[in-house]
Amino acid sequence: MQTVARYAAALIVVCGVACTGTPSSPSSTAASIGGAVRAVSGGSATSSLAGLRVAVSGTSLATTTSVNGQFNLNDVPPGNVTLLFDRAGLNALLPLGTVRAGDRVTIVVTINGSNASIDSRSDEREDENDDDDDDDEIEGRISALSDSCPNRTFNVGNTAVRTSGSTTYEHVTCNTLANNMKIEAEGTFANGVLNATKIEKD
Repeated sequence: MQTVARYAAALIVVCGVACTGTPSSPSSTAASIGGAVRAVSGGSATSSLAGLRVAVSGTSLATTTSVNGQFNLNDVPPGNVTLLFDRAGLNALLPLGTVRAGDRVTIVVTINGSNASIDSRSDEREDENDDDDDDDEIEGRISALSDSCPNRTFNVGNTAVRTSGSTTYEHVTCNTLANNMKIEAEGTFANGVLNATKIEKD
């Protein structure tokens, strides 16, 4: 019973570009969500969770995690999306809010029994009229903060973020950024790094 309770606390990691569970490029009329599921023991991810059903609530769209705990959901209809994580001893709903056509969603989620919370999220958008004016967004907690203002670097989940003299701030300043602070960052990606145009403290 202790084993079931321990596995009920799971860390859902929706991986970035380097992971096999990366969301595929979405179509212009749907979104993609991909990732990997790992069990938590003693506060850290220790093993992958295979055989976990991952579904989009209210639709027939579902998949099962692989032997490596990875999953991929393609053709997710735009709108308010809620994910359902389900297997013996684990049943949790996770509202993602509005997902747009062309979005490729990357999230880090912690599940504890029937409760799920987002640790970090990154939305990249594929657009037929793609241009550099479309900002990407991520949210989560800062880690590995380094360098000095205005050019600071840090991670949010698996995403590297870089600030510059043109970055604007809301409810926080460049100098008060700190590890473990929860933020939202907007910007554009270049070589896997989000060049932040705006940072807002949650």
